[in-house]
Amino acid sequence: MKVERYFLIIALLLCLASCQKEAVQPKVYGRYVPERKDDFAWENEYAAFRMYGPALRPENPSNGVDLWLKASPELVVDSFYYREHCLGLPYHINYGKGLDCYKVGHTCGAGGLIVLANDTTYIGGPYDRWTILEQTPDKFVFRLEYDSLLVAGHILQETITITAEAGQLQNKAEVVLTGDYSGELLVGGGIYLHDTVDYHLTIPEVGYVFYEEDALSDKTAAQMNYDYNGSTTQGRVQISVKTPGATLTEIRDGNLIAVRPYELGDTLTYFFGATWSEWKE
Repeated sequence: MKVERYFLIIALLLCLASCQKEAVQPKVYGRYVPERKDDFAWENEYAAFRMYGPALRPENPSNGVDLWLKASPELVVDSFYYREHCLGLPYHINYGKGLDCYKVGHTCGAGGLIVLANDTTYIGGPYDRWTILEQTPDKFVFRLEYDSLLVAGHILQETITITAEAGQLQNKAEVVLTGDYSGELLVGGGIYLHDTVDYHLTIPEVGYVFYEEDALSDKTAAQMNYDYNGSTTQGRVQISVKTPGATLTEIRDGNLIAVRPYELGDTLTYFFGATWSEWKE
């Protein structure tokens, strides 16, 4: 009887084990970050990004995209913020998982929206509202809304929906602008060129622009990494933007842009992403 009971227990355990689904390891992740002045951050296997929210407005941020470099497919957004805000370990230093070394300021950053009107470039400020539209282990979709994009003396409203997917080097951005401006507009994605830029290219036929530089182009990040471990290099970073149908791919006011004609109320789609020479699968 004891033997039969023993085998019954074993059978039940095996049955339970076979019925359990294998845990799915997320490859894509994102969230609103109230503890860091309303950042909105997201990532997939290759890179992490963030955009700036209303609590940062006094510091005059842009609607540009910040870039965090990742050393592996491991999700890092939460650990970066935890180290920075709970342990006092700045995410500008590479402790082995990657780092934030990309300078944005009031620019389009690493793939943010840029608008041309009357031959002048315009970049907006921080978002006003956020919404998560879809979140699965392999896909993250969110929307940011901007109430006050100033273009040629007119206030426009911007809605940008960003999709990040596992296995994709670029994010998808879908932009809708509304307002009362009646002039001609050119709209698309841009990359701000730091002073240390040493390589860039444009492929007008497909609306593609590409930029490469030393990852420690920002002097503050360079000094922090040197002070921490004597590092004078953290490899190289590559950033790309593709705006299908772009009619202009060139450098404007320090921005490498890919833009096309745009009518208010339409949806414009472009793609942006980044890679790092130190990433290892």
